[in-house]
Amino acid sequence: MTTQGRTVGGGPIIIDLGCLGVNTKGVARVLTALTPRLVALGPGRYRAVCSPAARPELGELGLDQDAYVVPRVFGAAWEQVVLPGACTRLGASSVYSHRECGAIWGPRQLLHVTEDPEVRWQREPTTGIRELTRRRYSRLLMNRSLARANVVVSTSATLTDLVRNHHLDPDRATVVPLGVDLDQFQPSLGRPSEPSYFFTLASSDDRDRTELILRAFGRYRLELGGTCRLIIGGSLGAKADGLTQLVEGLGISDATAFRGRLTDLELAEHYAGALATLHASPDEGFGLQPLEAMASGSLLIATPATAVEEVTEGAVVLWVDPRVDSLADAMRRVEHDLGLVEKARTINRRRAEGYSWDRTAQTLHALLVDMK
Repeated sequence: MTTQGRTVGGGPIIIDLGCLGVNTKGVARVLTALTPRLVALGPGRYRAVCSPAARPELGELGLDQDAYVVPRVFGAAWEQVVLPGACTRLGASSVYSHRECGAIWGPRQLLHVTEDPEVRWQREPTTGIRELTRRRYSRLLMNRSLARANVVVSTSATLTDLVRNHHLDPDRATVVPLGVDLDQFQPSLGRPSEPSYFFTLASSDDRDRTELILRAFGRYRLELGGTCRLIIGGSLGAKADGLTQLVEGLGISDATAFRGRLTDLELAEHYAGALATLHASPDEGFGLQPLEAMASGSLLIATPATAVEEVTEGAVVLWVDPRVDSLADAMRRVEHDLGLVEKARTINRRRAEGYSWDRTAQTLHALLVDMK
């Protein structure tokens, strides 16, 4: 078989799609973007291992006839038993898995580590015996899988974390930035003559700091005399009722709109039409949301996070402390500085054009084909 001018042998390259149909957040978005591109780079070479929940998505990914469907299981059972077992039965030459922890046996693995869980655990300390035991177990598996796998990270910040916290040999790791769909996320999707709202994408994850954003918006409206609205996108899960009650308690219901889960087109339109996008996460493995906002020409109001600072280098970003008054003051400033908003539409779009899903896929494909 010939791939990009080279003859390659061995078994199929397996793409781990175990999260599709279950995870609707960042990892699933990344795999949905990368999988068809990898398949196109190696026709007939790639197969997927997935659960029945992923079946509806396989056709669009180009793997409808090349998927090995196994029963749906979660967490370590998938990583350590189901996936390596299936790959061994398929005679895989290598495996691409976009997870924090990979298998400690089975075929050679290219492990794409989203972020270091140690960073999250430091932010969320616990004294519960059950949680401490789970973390020790996860840490043990992760350390062993990192010592065995070839590793890909999306930012230098994540690589630094893995070297510091897990003693990863940096020579076994490659920094491969993620990409953005520049046709889908673009400034021309629509913008009112006078932007009238701020936008934030939220979820049930505490890391989004949605409550902080709402309190800051309340100060902006009620104490600083702001006139713009706030639109919150994303599925809030169990947090929905509490956040709705907070909005009512702050007295900003008439200026706040919860839009729920958005399609990709709706998300792009909200980024493009906003006065600014608010992003308050304290840590990220990459920063896909800020990148998509940049591609849409959106000004960013963000709290510092090392990976996000790396991805947004050279973009127009208002960095603020994660405090109510700092965020509120930034919103007030942006409302009265539309020149800054216009500057961001050009500069942030240009900065985002440096990221490409095609380039990401090409690098990953080369690593998978040449894996030793």
